[in-house]
Amino acid sequence: MAAKPKRTTFRTRLAEMVSALQTDIMTGVLKPGDFLPSELVLTEKFQLSKNSVRKGLEQLLDLEMIEKVPRIGTRVIGTGRNEKIILRFGYYPTLTLEADLLQLVGMFEGQFPHIAVQMIPLSHSYFSEDAKAAIERDALDLITLNMQSYESLSEATQVSDILEPLERKSSTYPFLSGPFTQDNQLYVQPFIFSPIVLCYNREHFREAAWPEPDSSWKWSDVQQAALALTQKHDRIGILFHLQSINRWPLFLLQNKVVFERDLLGKLIVTNDNFRQALQISLGLFEGMNPDTVYMSENDSDAERFFLQQKASMIVTSYFSLNHLRKADFSYDIAPLPYSLEAKTQLLIIGLAVSTSSKHKEAARTLLNFLVSKQAQLHIRKNTLSIPSVKTAAEWVGEEKLTRPSRFFMYRDIILTFSFYSDMNITFRELEIMRHILKLYWARLDDFETVCRQLKLSL
Repeated sequence: MAAKPKRTTFRTRLAEMVSALQTDIMTGVLKPGDFLPSELVLTEKFQLSKNSVRKGLEQLLDLEMIEKVPRIGTRVIGTGRNEKIILRFGYYPTLTLEADLLQLVGMFEGQFPHIAVQMIPLSHSYFSEDAKAAIERDALDLITLNMQSYESLSEATQVSDILEPLERKSSTYPFLSGPFTQDNQLYVQPFIFSPIVLCYNREHFREAAWPEPDSSWKWSDVQQAALALTQKHDRIGILFHLQSINRWPLFLLQNKVVFERDLLGKLIVTNDNFRQALQISLGLFEGMNPDTVYMSENDSDAERFFLQQKASMIVTSYFSLNHLRKADFSYDIAPLPYSLEAKTQLLIIGLAVSTSSKHKEAARTLLNFLVSKQAQLHIRKNTLSIPSVKTAAEWVGEEKLTRPSRFFMYRDIILTFSFYSDMNITFRELEIMRHILKLYWARLDDFETVCRQLKLSL
């Protein structure tokens, strides 16, 4: 005989039914005068007994949201005397600039006045510990996730234990869903994305009478241009945050590095492509005058120095271009220079619904709004980020912002988009590798020493 389901299971399903119907009524999916699905349909949908369904409907009756019509069914009468649904939205603070997120949430609350959104800022290390415990502790309903956070979360536990399965949307660029899919099920809805690109000051190039970058540029071309563009004690040719997780792996991707593993699953790092990729990353700065190149300590240095016209070229993303919206000089973007093969890293930020949410339907309503044509078009018009919805991203009309003339370049380089996972390596392993490589980039360790340390650490 099958084990009898726990009482908590029934309570959870009952709560889900009440929450789903309540949200549908409060968000206008079910309008006054509409009839609820029959008790039989509700019992099958939420796997409840008829008595449990009736108990749930009694709760909505008490809230004056529905009424029973004899011999016909249960009819919606309004939002009743229920208080607002409070959604807790865990978000990356950078999205206030990169996606105009606070304005979008305000628009949502205007359209759905019975849902209030409480914004909970998250650090990028939020998911590095016990993600499930953290989400439940902070009672998060909706969460923003990038690929590194999603990987950290999925390594720690079963994704389906933390995130609700989502419907794949045909309106988004299809290449964005792969990193957030497990067992053919999507768990994170793509929101905005960006490839890594080269950004350059057009005025500096004109002053130096140097041709602007194009898709044929290799890193050797960057070296030559940096020498021509540098003005001693005034500006540097290129600023590059080599140690960023979104920067140094580029050299591995472009050099066709794919790591093999031994029988124990440990990375095998002693391969020629890996050696050559590291040599190229170091060679970008070798033999160059310190006045021509600067290896910054963090990503934000690049846009700050560039905005002050202290750097002629930076390696950056569309997300970070939002820091340049007030630039009073002409700048543009170009495909990332390459070594062996034209490749660039793709960054994606998405949205996910927590399995522990008490308001899953309301959370889905907010998620669906944020990836709706209305919200995505707002991102396209008011930021320099790329929306995940194709028609919104490729919208052409009167621009509110001054943007690079080659803004739509990303469409031409889609085939170069890559992920660090393409190299058969995890984010955690890349981070360990980065720490060990610091001494290599400082020319204090050679490649053989790096390999020995990697074997011990990975």
